[in-house]
Amino acid sequence: MGKDNYILDTINEIKEVLEKNEYRRKRYNKDMKWFQERKKIFTGDIIRLAIIGITSSGKSTLVNALLGEKILPMAIRPSSSIIITASKGERRQAIVYFKDKNPEILEGSNLNEETIGQYADESRNPNNKLNVTQIDIITPDFLLNENIHIIDSPGLDAWELESHEKLTLEILLPTIDICIFLTTVKANSDETNAEKMKTVNEKEKQIILVQNMIDSIEEKVGKNGIIEEDKSIILKKHKRRAETLLREVKNNNDDFEVVQISALNGLKGIINKDDELYRNSNIEEFLGAVESCTNKIFPKLDKQRAESFIERINDIISMDEEIISGNDIESIDALKNVRTGDINELAENFQDAQEKILGKIKEIEEVISNIINEISNSTSEEFESYLNIVEKINNKNLYIESDILNIVKQCEKKKNEVYQKFNLDTRHSYSLPSMESNSIYVKHKYEEKTMLFKKEGVLNRGKRLLSDIFDKEWGYTEVEYDEKVVDKEATIEMANDVCNENMMHYLSILKEWSTKYNKSINIFYDEAIKRTEEYEEKKTQKIEIYDIEDVNENLTTIKNKLKSLSFDIEKELKVVTDLDEMVESYSISKVQYNLYKLCNEVLEKNYLMVGNYIKEISREKLNNKVFEIFWTWDIEACQQFALRAFGIHLTQDELEIIKREGLYFVNNAIIVYELCKDKLNFYEAIKKIKEKSYNMFIVFNGIQIANSKKQILESVILSYFIKDNRNLVINLVIDSCKVFVNANNVKELLVEVNNFKDSIMNKFNEVKYEYVLINCKNPIYNMALIECSEKDKFIISDYRDVKEKLFGSPLSRGMEEKETLEAILSYFLNREKSTKQSMKI
Repeated sequence: MGKDNYILDTINEIKEVLEKNEYRRKRYNKDMKWFQERKKIFTGDIIRLAIIGITSSGKSTLVNALLGEKILPMAIRPSSSIIITASKGERRQAIVYFKDKNPEILEGSNLNEETIGQYADESRNPNNKLNVTQIDIITPDFLLNENIHIIDSPGLDAWELESHEKLTLEILLPTIDICIFLTTVKANSDETNAEKMKTVNEKEKQIILVQNMIDSIEEKVGKNGIIEEDKSIILKKHKRRAETLLREVKNNNDDFEVVQISALNGLKGIINKDDELYRNSNIEEFLGAVESCTNKIFPKLDKQRAESFIERINDIISMDEEIISGNDIESIDALKNVRTGDINELAENFQDAQEKILGKIKEIEEVISNIINEISNSTSEEFESYLNIVEKINNKNLYIESDILNIVKQCEKKKNEVYQKFNLDTRHSYSLPSMESNSIYVKHKYEEKTMLFKKEGVLNRGKRLLSDIFDKEWGYTEVEYDEKVVDKEATIEMANDVCNENMMHYLSILKEWSTKYNKSINIFYDEAIKRTEEYEEKKTQKIEIYDIEDVNENLTTIKNKLKSLSFDIEKELKVVTDLDEMVESYSISKVQYNLYKLCNEVLEKNYLMVGNYIKEISREKLNNKVFEIFWTWDIEACQQFALRAFGIHLTQDELEIIKREGLYFVNNAIIVYELCKDKLNFYEAIKKIKEKSYNMFIVFNGIQIANSKKQILESVILSYFIKDNRNLVINLVIDSCKVFVNANNVKELLVEVNNFKDSIMNKFNEVKYEYVLINCKNPIYNMALIECSEKDKFIISDYRDVKEKLFGSPLSRGMEEKETLEAILSYFLNREKSTKQSMKI
């Protein structure tokens, strides 16, 4: 609401004019009803804030912090495509809306993480089989005001869940006022974030960029345990990077907020009533940024409302003038032309759009025919030769989907223009169904083949010479093997089924969208009819010149006030972060410093022991001279792990070379950074190093595991390097583990990473795989992971023995270390149980 509530006061002024006597109350009753409806809307007006961000950036945790309790599932797997809203209210409850039945209300003990998870968790409600459309959570403990609603959107950039991104950017975004773009402090996906934020900026939405998980930041430790950068310096560097990114997105416009928080610590602080933990989480700074942005929104809304009032007052005045002058035929025609003419054009455009979409859907039939012919006519039996054929189908489906989306967006844009002409709220007008097409892959089978190997010896050489003459297999040994070949019939059947499924899916989308669009057109026609009826009713009434002229004169005065009203949008409070001032310096005694150095030396030596052990294992597996190769998308994380486990120290100058060239040789090891600037030379350099034997460490972000999965499985250069490379041992290194340690969900992380590992193994099944490791300061966790993974069957007695050994180490003295080790051991024990159960089934 505007600071002086001028718009609501204006409605009261208009009321005094239009209801001054009985005659005016009767003549202008419909006009006054319109203003009263606007007053009701404005009084309860909602500012909608959508939390948008890369999958697993902590959206649900932030919403829970704002709710003051853990209600939403905080799993690290991608959430479902269901939209969840949170707001303040007198009663604590959740309303679950369904597509095919009445809403369900959850209250009291029924409202908890477990119950909400049944509807909102992708793993428990796969593909939204329950047909949930939305979940609204209301609680009196919500940290924001009653007129602010938070929307937890589907995540962006998730592997095989691109439809969630379309739902967020194309459907949700146009209906909101402020975008909270959530990422992690250590996010290495600036290009991806910039692309998404450009879409937000194009739709002219206020942006608050929130860097979450400041609790995961660890100081940068160099040689001899010297701290090169403390946490506050690292945080400032990340913040500057985000600010630079946003300025580029917004063309050097500084109208944005960047806030760094720990949503997890904010939630913990509230639940445990730990004021210090809550204060250090910076949630209050986030709330201040939200308040600053909402203060910028209200003047804009007031300006739109003033313009709609001016238009309505002009309608009242011009209608009275036309009736008094007797030129009613022209006036009513003009009214119909303005109102119904726009709607008729909209209906025609909509009909045209429907025909275009049907044409696009029919193109799929042609795709099916062409691709089936191409597969049928191919004489090749090699699996790889069919990949390009199948890729054509998938790409064509994507083009068709994109074309349909663009047609719908054009129609929606024109519809919104009519909403504005009728002074209707455009934020609730956009209703585009989600689009999710299925992809096709090449089916394969195995055929028995025979390979001939030469027998040694002079006699066998003579036999082979005779075998060539007599077409016999003398002097050879026959070896049978299974060869992977394409299953043409199965691939054709699947292509046919998938394309038909996509056709039916698009047709259902067209039907759903058409139903909603027709409703909007009917609303417009109803509004136009109302205006016409008002005119006819006023025309039949007795003309009281004095009253009408007095009304018009007073309304003109009010209109002029509205015109002269200046809404100063720019003069708003700016939230100033205190984080930049958090650098502290203090002195310690020499004894304290020596003790600190000793502790770090213990950690360093034990970590190097872990690295040397992994080296020996890889040499035994490959039976060859082995080089270490570190493959990453986050160079700082890779630098940290290489130093910890192998004593490889990279200087700042060396890091700049890696960022530029993508490939760097150091201490018989190779660093590979896929996000380098010089892509062309990088690809050529990779080709030259492929033939050696490598102990590979793929360092990836554990927080944004869906995005990491996408990076690894869709990397063309990594696929080229790994494919058919039998001189390779792969280890997976999880970075950003501190946040999982803090949240006590290391076990869940390992489950997700194990599923991730299975996906990689399915894609590159000829490669050897070794360990899953954690890039964490304390090496005790990697000792546990190695010890457990080397057990053929991790049974209860192993659990007991390994636990006693690890807990006896000086590296596991703290409660946090013991809890984390327990989680690792429990994961392996449960995995063994799951394996046994599946074998029984």
